[in-house]
Amino acid sequence: MRLTFSTKNYLNSVLSDEQGQQLYTISTTGLLNSKTTITKHDQRGENDIIGVITWRTYRDTTIWLKATGSEVAAKSLLHSKLFSSSRTFTAPDGKTYVWNLWRTNCTLEEQGTNLQLVKYHRRNVGIVSPSHPPYLEISPSVYHILDLVLVTFIYAERISKRREAGARAAG
Repeated sequence: MRLTFSTKNYLNSVLSDEQGQQLYTISTTGLLNSKTTITKHDQRGENDIIGVITWRTYRDTTIWLKATGSEVAAKSLLHSKLFSSSRTFTAPDGKTYVWNLWRTNCTLEEQGTNLQLVKYHRRNVGIVSPSHPPYLEISPSVYHILDLVLVTFIYAERISKRREAGARAAG
């Protein structure tokens, strides 16, 4: 499955499938203490908020998931190891998944395997290869946890972008 972002801003975008059906909306409001809301759209036209990420400047970022009905510190949901550029979470299926935060693309794999289950493709303006909007390439093996994958992706990509900005600023 390919979920395509309507804009290059992954924090404010509509995600559509290959047939153009809008499946999710991601909207972010605020500056210092901003909030990202992830809404799922079904085929009946129903909208369901599946997650909210509250980005805090001076306190821990929190993530609320509809699936659990609770809000937790993002660091407790997505663990990191010392000096690691990855984030790990355990899904309701009992499996542990790892977001690898590369400079150009976040990828998700099941821990202990090298199978890429999700890959984020940033927008390409078409200078060297064909132009395309940003999109997530998603394996059928994670469809059953797609809502969680999407919420954790948004958090992981923001970490990746901040690291990238820090590296550019450092020289």
